Amino acid sequence: MISYKHIILCTFLCTIKKGDYFMNRHLYQRKIGETKAGKPIKAYYFWYLDPITKKQIRKSCGTSKNPVFTKREAESIIETLEEKDREYLAIRTEKESATIAKMAENMFHKNNAYIKRRRENGYLKDDSTIDEIHGYLNNFILLNYGHLKPEEIDPVVVDQDLIKMDRSNSWRNRVVSIINFILDEAIWLKMIKYKPALKTYKKTKGKKDILAQDELNKLFPDDFDALSKIWDTKSEVSQDGFMFGVLFALKASTGMRSGEVRAISDTQLIATDGKRIMKAVGSDGKEIAEPFGKTKKKIVYGILLDRMCKNNGDIVNHLKKGDEDDPKMRVSVIPKKTMNYLKHWLSIRVIDPKKDLLFTFKGRLIRREYLEYRFEKAVINAKIDMKNDRKLTPHSLRFTYNTKMRRKISINKLSDMMGHENNRMTDYYTIINMAELEEQFLGLSDNNKAIDKFWGV
Repeated sequence: MISYKHIILCTFLCTIKKGDYFMNRHLYQRKIGETKAGKPIKAYYFWYLDPITKKQIRKSCGTSKNPVFTKREAESIIETLEEKDREYLAIRTEKESATIAKMAENMFHKNNAYIKRRRENGYLKDDSTIDEIHGYLNNFILLNYGHLKPEEIDPVVVDQDLIKMDRSNSWRNRVVSIINFILDEAIWLKMIKYKPALKTYKKTKGKKDILAQDELNKLFPDDFDALSKIWDTKSEVSQDGFMFGVLFALKASTGMRSGEVRAISDTQLIATDGKRIMKAVGSDGKEIAEPFGKTKKKIVYGILLDRMCKNNGDIVNHLKKGDEDDPKMRVSVIPKKTMNYLKHWLSIRVIDPKKDLLFTFKGRLIRREYLEYRFEKAVINAKIDMKNDRKLTPHSLRFTYNTKMRRKISINKLSDMMGHENNRMTDYYTIINMAELEEQFLGLSDNNKAIDKFWGV
């Protein structure tokens, strides 16, 4: 069966003049070094005239680490590039019919002409940005404007649609920026002469605030179903809702950063003497009798923080301002209430053997922007008072923890658990190895009663 794309391509090939838009690439060899015997080492390059600027462009068939030495391989690469040219440049002949959806389909694919230009100009550094763009396209832009041509985008309609959305101004601005990417490309392709001026939105102002005890109780009720409803986008009982409730409860009651909680794995959850929490939980989520054998010590649960998720989605084995040589590891004790949440989550979740993560959404690492969205929804569901320009974000939970625990434990131990580097508090405690880390955790365990009082118990 002949697809619509093939019909478009055939129409394009029949209607344009030969050489008008094709980037005819010409192979040549270039010396890149010498052998020990003094013979030249040559790799294959190619040149072409840019169809828009008419400037001569020269590029390698391979990369600096992997040059191409055979003509057959070089010709194969040229053929692949020409096929992508045909698919991408075919859109030029559709000036009267190309839609936002069709443009987006051509633009936002890894390694195509548009993405390559974005990379070369320094605007695109990793593939996670492309995945993020697809999220905005599929969930809003294409649903509302995919059928329109670039010149049919109405700034007033876009503004009205965005205002109706129960999202932050940062989210609205990201939608606007992606639409502008498409409109800029339409100008570059000479499909339109003028770009509609879309409105941007001011970021939410207001002083950063912390949560009061009654507000924490609203966001984190003891009942599991009630917790699920607060953290579900539709205020319903759901596994996703419960998971986000547990995630934010863990973040709130240990003072973790967002990048740290997104990267949490099962192995970071520990109990007294470094045992793994997973061994203490049965399939029903209840604690197993004497899971660690007979011991006179009270079992205290904690979390070893030794890795984090960067903004680009990469998980690294160090914390903020750390590196491989000095990872800035730390530990924190988990309150009983949070542990009750965690035990239940460990018993009901579906484990993905391919991902070493305690929390995932739709089988993927949770994006920082989506974490902010779920927090905003929970604040609304819990009917938290946001008057007087109050500003609450996921990071407010870290401020809340620091403020509450400052009155309950010593500043030195709090500084250790927070991982602070602040001369006003204490010098940052550097953890060199696991032995010292375990000693610090056992020292913190003595404060478990005070830590359990985080939830107001």
